[in-house]
Formats: sequence, C-alpha cells, structure tokens
Amino acid sequence: MSERVPPIPMGLAHRPTTGGLVIPWVNVALADGGADFRSVHHSRWVRCWTQGICQSCGEALGSPVVMLGGPNQLAGYFDEPPLHPWCASYATRACPMVAGRMPRYADRQHVSEGVRGRSCPEPGCDCAGWVPHTRGSAGGEPAHEWWAVWCRSWSIAVTPERRLLGGVPADEVRRYLVSTPA
Repeated sequence: MSERVPPIPMGLAHRPTTGGLVIPWVNVALADGGADFRSVHHSRWVRCWTQGICQSCGEALGSPVVMLGGPNQLAGYFDEPPLHPWCASYATRACPMVAGRMPRYADRQHVSEGVRGRSCPEPGCDCAGWVPHTRGSAGGEPAHEWWAVWCRSWSIAVTPERRLLGGVPADEVRRYLVSTPA
C-alpha cells in the first residue's frame, strides 16, 4: 500500500473515508460525503479541547495524548487538538502537510467555502452553516517542521476575553521531530 494512503488503524476504522483517507472527526464533512481537510468544525474543535475528545476519531482521550504542531506551537499554544497516540501515528503518515510532503501551505479557497460546502450534511448540527475560520491560516506560506509532543494533560489557552485559542501541553512525556518540509 502506498505511504500516501497508509493503513487505517483499528481505532479509526469506524470513521468515514474519502480517497482512502480517514475523515477526522474535527474536520468539516461535506454533504457529498467528502471533507474539507483544511477546515475545522468549530464546535467540535471546542469540544476536543474542553471535553478531551480526540480530533481524529471523536472518542474520549485518556493519557498520554499527542499534540502535533510546529515551532510556533512549541513556543506558545497548540491550535491542533490532541490525539490518541495511534491516531497521531496515522495522521503523521496520512496528512501530506504533517508528513512533510508539501513545501507550502495551500493558498486556494477552502473546499467548504465553495459549492461543495454550501450545506451541512448533518440534520440538527450546531454549526449554524459553515463559517470560514481563519485561525492559524497560513495560505501560501512555506511549510514548517512538525513536532509530536506526548503529554499526560493540557491546560486551555484563552484570550483575555475568554476566547479559546487551543491548549498547552502539561506533564510532557516526550517530544520528537515528525517531519521537515519537502
């Protein structure tokens, strides 16, 4: 099997797929069955941080968890929610950005902002329609190296107005370089 479409671990077998890749629970699902891998479902993103839910499988987290991010996240807070170790292992191979296969961040329109994202496929969803979310947008910027930080817990990072920014690893177990840009 191609490394660009890695095997799906058992912990993610219940998730829908598109193009052979798991659609992470936190990403925007499209009415046509696809996903916008570059856009997050904001209320799910908040639940990941505040309720301890894995961004990939949508299941409750235990300990340890893994946070993936670049140099800016290591120096501040992580905006990518935590993952189970097996979900993080899959993401480091499946996501072309995290795997280091892309030299730059995409600078095109997000799929969910176009025709395919005009309606939410989930009846009764709390998304209130897809709202473009520019948090951490790096359109066209050079890719950065990606790191995995294993930790036992995290604290929430918020603005003075109490807007959630992400999380800061606590009780770090280990840290390692996942990839460098293509």
